[in-house]
Amino acid sequence: MSLCCLTFHAASADGADQDKDQSGTVTRIVAGAEAQYQFQSALINSVPGDVIELGAGVYEFDSELNVVCDNLTIRGAGSRQTILSFQHQNSGSSGLTATGNSFVIEDLAVQDTVGNGIKVLGARDVTFRRVRVEWTGGPKSTNGAYGIYPVECQNVLIENSESIGASDAGIYCGQCRNVIVKGCVARKNVAGIEIENTLNADVFENEATDNTGGILVFDLPGLNLVNGGDVRLFRNKVTENNHPNFAPLGTIVADVAPGTGVMVMATDRVEIFDNDLTNNQTSNLMIFSYLVTQRKLNDQKFDPYPEAFSIHHNRMSGGGQKPAGEVGILLAAVIGVPFPDIFYDGLVDQKKLVEGKLPANLRSAIRENGQATFANVHLDQFTPANVTAGRYQADHSLAPFDIDVSALKPVTLQPHAHEFKNGNPAVAVYRAAPIKLSSWKLFREQQGKFVPDPSLIPYELNTALFSDHTTKHRLIRLPEGGQMTWTADEVLEFPVGTVIAKTFAYPDSKNDQTPGERFLETRLELHETSGWYGYAYVWNDEQTDADLRLGGGSLHASWMDADGHNQTNQYQIPNANQCLVCHSQDGKFVPLGPTARNLNRPLRRGDTVDQLTDWKLRGLLKEAPSQQTEKMAEFDNPATGSLNDRARAWLEVNCAHCHNPRGSARTSGLDLRAVQHDPAKYGVFKSPVAAGKGSGGRRYDIIPAQPDESILMFRLETEEAGARMPNLARNLAQHQANSLIREWILSLPTPTDPVR
Repeated sequence: MSLCCLTFHAASADGADQDKDQSGTVTRIVAGAEAQYQFQSALINSVPGDVIELGAGVYEFDSELNVVCDNLTIRGAGSRQTILSFQHQNSGSSGLTATGNSFVIEDLAVQDTVGNGIKVLGARDVTFRRVRVEWTGGPKSTNGAYGIYPVECQNVLIENSESIGASDAGIYCGQCRNVIVKGCVARKNVAGIEIENTLNADVFENEATDNTGGILVFDLPGLNLVNGGDVRLFRNKVTENNHPNFAPLGTIVADVAPGTGVMVMATDRVEIFDNDLTNNQTSNLMIFSYLVTQRKLNDQKFDPYPEAFSIHHNRMSGGGQKPAGEVGILLAAVIGVPFPDIFYDGLVDQKKLVEGKLPANLRSAIRENGQATFANVHLDQFTPANVTAGRYQADHSLAPFDIDVSALKPVTLQPHAHEFKNGNPAVAVYRAAPIKLSSWKLFREQQGKFVPDPSLIPYELNTALFSDHTTKHRLIRLPEGGQMTWTADEVLEFPVGTVIAKTFAYPDSKNDQTPGERFLETRLELHETSGWYGYAYVWNDEQTDADLRLGGGSLHASWMDADGHNQTNQYQIPNANQCLVCHSQDGKFVPLGPTARNLNRPLRRGDTVDQLTDWKLRGLLKEAPSQQTEKMAEFDNPATGSLNDRARAWLEVNCAHCHNPRGSARTSGLDLRAVQHDPAKYGVFKSPVAAGKGSGGRRYDIIPAQPDESILMFRLETEEAGARMPNLARNLAQHQANSLIREWILSLPTPTDPVR
């Protein structure tokens, strides 16, 4: 075997200029070969109040950048001068992902990411100002899904920014509260601007042109913020949004008809006024129920009907000349061309009617829109039989919509009073970390090879996280006199001072201190009084020691597998901030893997005592029950559990650290924990959210008995960056596990059709 390490760079801002002012440090970075590592180093070492300035030039990145610090500003020299290029990205699902509050990004461009452009997750007080996100190769289904992408955020301002070429939405606000989008330009996206499952949003003075759909206001089922509303669209120019739809098949926006100006679907209390809507060839403005998508609906909290909308004082012309999309083509022959400027499907919730009408607070108004034409197409009555018999007729009267609906209140951003007095404790922890792994004294040399220090506790898991076919050596060091605490469902509790270490290796024939193996990296998790922290040490070619690499990186590895086949991999080393992507629960770092169920096994084959009992007898584990009965199945051992048990165990270990109600992928609404027994929650007939090309052209996460039509199967089998899952620290597919998941999906029963 040969293994050649690529050049790594110290995880500090060495080479970058720094100034101190009253609010924090200003770090200045210039374009060049070292810029990627200087930038990520500056992000890791940031404290609240810091500013990172990127000078004019093109910056090349091959991995996702991660921001976890509060009150951080990233500033360029202008959206045409400072360009962050991800053309050669091979790791991550976004160009930049931020989770810190009071995050500001301005005056720069992000180009050609494999997935989303800039994602901000779960933060308060977020500002995008004069930012451009673009896919420079033109509109393609392989482009990233979202350009500017705040999700589950509060107090969001997106101003004077631009997005071009997104395969889903250029400017997208999902599951947010209090949003302003103003003065922006969206073009050549599938959806120019999209407000989804969001409460209180003002979208004004924007230009949406040459998209498939100009501005979309959607609610979708299965999400944490279920029903949005109180959205105002005003003083926007929405013109000639006739671009062919290039969204990946299976996504919701793949159903948007080219020629859609503004579209409201399922959202209540939407006010649309003082806009110029022109030359959108299907219709200038459309209002739909979610039921039009004909997707299965199994979220009982979700209201699929748009209600209490108000459309007034808009200027519309030139629309409806060439209706497209399934509904447009179907109805064109019946209601005529040009299509009406305002197109309403007419579907209402029959259960809410009182004497044949909706209550006053749910009624809608369409009035005073100049010469705009209107049709309520009564889509529930549109059947071949009704059309043939002449019983079907679209209603072109505005009479049902002549009531007075009060205007919605303007959005006022009220930033939260954050407390940043404690700075960023991670900076002190990382700066205090030893440069060499040997300083941790995890290994000692014995008869010419490294063995764990006797003070450490080795452990094994029933089902382990897949990491590109590496072997892992797992160790725990407790502080002197410290004990682990048993918990039923979560990871064991560890005392402050605990170190959890995992060393990753590939097979190797060289006779050195790591016989039979080539150590790649050792990842440490350290429990400090301020929380858990993670970082990586990369082993040298001589296999004598490993160096701290907070900034991450990659190395080329080759080895011979157990079947005698030569294998290669560009093995990924996560940076310190990326650790939080998978290890995050409610924004805090937590260890993964060592749960009581997963530890309930002997350390070695043939041992008569399981690990937990052994630790209890040795005084290392407290509060454990006298007999441990819960045990996670081994995914590759049919003797340890049913097909369902083994598949759910693998999904929990490999996916549920993000896909759970507290994890970093909570916004998808997909919950892959084994304790989740609702099929709709773990993906059965669940439509994708923010999947982009990761949908693989499929409509649902899981379709029982149809693995080749299930998004989950595609994302596990593909090795394409931006589509594979997990998207970090995984390049290769685990074929044995994929065969198991395929067999499990084949075995799933088809539930009763939940469409309502």
